[in-house]
Amino acid sequence: MGIICLAGGLLGTNTYIIPLEFNTCFVVDPSSPADRIAKQITDMGMELSSIVLTQGHYDHMESLCSLKSNFPHALVYIHEEDSWALGSDSLEKHRKSFEESGLGDLYSEFYDADNAQILPEADFFLSEKLDFHKDWTVFHSPGHSPGSVCLYNEKDKLLISGDTLFYMGWGRTDLAGGDETKLMQSLKRLSLLPSDVQVFPGHGKYGFTMAENPIM
Repeated sequence: MGIICLAGGLLGTNTYIIPLEFNTCFVVDPSSPADRIAKQITDMGMELSSIVLTQGHYDHMESLCSLKSNFPHALVYIHEEDSWALGSDSLEKHRKSFEESGLGDLYSEFYDADNAQILPEADFFLSEKLDFHKDWTVFHSPGHSPGSVCLYNEKDKLLISGDTLFYMGWGRTDLAGGDETKLMQSLKRLSLLPSDVQVFPGHGKYGFTMAENPIM
């Protein structure tokens, strides 16, 4: 069973469900409605073991709270350099990020105290030294944000690239913590991967190979 993509959220973020052995799976960047994600997992007869955030931007975690409520034992992973985005003191930081990115009006309901949800703390920090899941390794790919990561499966030649790499593009670097020089270095590193690796980015077209992407 291959990677399943459920695009959703206010910015059309790609949420991925990645099947693992023993009828388990993990979810990357939950932004599609949580009930839709949960139904897909249940229909596959699987259990959710973990939730991975490729970065700390809110459009990649819009349904995190609800999904965590549905699967309370699922572990939450994020890179330590983006860990500001989780926990009880993160809401005001997200609010500031919305304003900086010009998304304040789009995320206006986020300001409603009656609807505000406390984002969970991270259970583990992603790093290249972390023994994550069998066959999946972590690439720290700063630039879009300090803690941006990609997940790479060398055996099956799969790359979950977050907002580091899109089809014919890459993530913006004009937000707090963005760094164009570091992003270009991260892209250079990804360019060394085999040409037939399939790429699953945070937005837009997915499933293309490195060779099919003109910018690589």
